[in-house]
Amino acid sequence: MKKFFLPFLFVFFTSTFLYSQDQPPQGQTQPTVTQPKTFTSHIKSGFYMKFGGSFPMVDFANQHMNYYPYKGTIDTIKFNQAKFGFVFELGYLIYIGPSFANHHLRAGIDATFLTASFNPTDQALPPNSKSSKKYEYWYYFGGQKFGPVLTINPVDYLMIDLSYKVNATAAWYNSMWGSNYTLNEVSLGIRYRIMLFAFQYNWGKVRFTYNQDDNPKYWLDTSTFRILVGIKI
Repeated sequence: MKKFFLPFLFVFFTSTFLYSQDQPPQGQTQPTVTQPKTFTSHIKSGFYMKFGGSFPMVDFANQHMNYYPYKGTIDTIKFNQAKFGFVFELGYLIYIGPSFANHHLRAGIDATFLTASFNPTDQALPPNSKSSKKYEYWYYFGGQKFGPVLTINPVDYLMIDLSYKVNATAAWYNSMWGSNYTLNEVSLGIRYRIMLFAFQYNWGKVRFTYNQDDNPKYWLDTSTFRILVGIKI
């Protein structure tokens, strides 16, 4: 019996001694190991709605008394100087793949399904008019915009959107229709949670013509700078 009891006592006392050596002194606690914080990206796809002001730029804002002749008539249409107008946009940010650069960046597509804007013009007398009443004509634009977007999430819910889009546009001005499917736009957007601000520069020319295909075509520079506010959900 002793030859089994003595080894048991040896193992018991040895393990007890080693365990006591691993424990902190009485009254002290083990130091807490702090895990490094990881950044959680908040860059998510979603719908947005924007509205704001449209400032005419370049020739669009400085037409030089350009007249468009109706075919077969002596009447003409004047392209009046455009003034400050308004813009409305509805779209969706579509992110492709995961975020990168420690989750601070994410790439995707900025798809504006509907963009609509208008700019009034200076009041003027119609050409060959016998009346002294002045008229204010309007430039109307509508279309869609698509292009790549890169979103930067530097901290918390703050987002910075950088995008380039191709703008397909249809236009109308004083009985004349216009179009261009390759207008260009660069945009800077700043978002926090659902609120957003955007600055856009849209440039290019729209080809206007009267309602008959064999009428002359007139290319009008319709470049604008836009400031918008809105929400993204």
